[in-house]
Amino acid sequence: MYIKPNHMTGGRSRKKTKFHKEELEDFDYETSQKQREEFKDFHSFSFKKDIVLKTEKQKDLMRAIHENHIVFVSGAAGVGKTFVALKGALELLKDPLNPIDKLIVSKPIVEAGENIGFLPGTLEEKIAPYLQSYHGNLKQLIGAESANQLVLSKVLEAMPLAYLRGDTFRNSVAILDEAQNTTVTGLKLFLSRIGENSKLIIMGDVDQTDLPFRKNELSGLEDAFERFQNVKGVGFVQFTEDDIVRHSILIDLMKRYNKK
Repeated sequence: MYIKPNHMTGGRSRKKTKFHKEELEDFDYETSQKQREEFKDFHSFSFKKDIVLKTEKQKDLMRAIHENHIVFVSGAAGVGKTFVALKGALELLKDPLNPIDKLIVSKPIVEAGENIGFLPGTLEEKIAPYLQSYHGNLKQLIGAESANQLVLSKVLEAMPLAYLRGDTFRNSVAILDEAQNTTVTGLKLFLSRIGENSKLIIMGDVDQTDLPFRKNELSGLEDAFERFQNVKGVGFVQFTEDDIVRHSILIDLMKRYNKK
């Protein structure tokens, strides 16, 4: 996924003007607000006709997204976590009576057991491989043209977890995928970004952590399932291998991995 950097100006010279930091922040926020309002006014995306929820757990996740401020999701690869989370977020985005007007997607940048080394290019080019799964699911849900328009209009913004410090999610749905690869501190950072009229969806597979650390310490996602039980406005959805929809053979494969 490529997101055009904000600093590209087409080579035009700019008059040097002094601004206070608060004025610049207000300008950036108001500009992005206007772009998102124009998107909602002039571009009405539609879900593909063959999009359906395939399992009861997927329906549970959709209900949890609509009914809670924060949802934690855990489950094996192939159960449709990312797909359903994006569909839920897009439903909120599409609803003209809902204050949600922005979709933020994030992942912790942790390599899956392989050292790929230094990646050249801009920040957007560096993180594109890590965020490809989002874009693929968006194309499946609403088509390539609408998915690209979400990016170009800045209605959808992608940012690695490490770059979120200092940000606030306003009128947004923010999705953190691969959350099994967050530390407790990293997940605390993501949760503390929640602002007015916003929802958070945090998901991952605790059996597929790529964190290169400790044997006895919980990942952020495991910790959250223990720490936030019975908190009002927080929902939990736990998928199992039997909920896999990607390919039937995965059910047996994942059960073999988890066999004691």
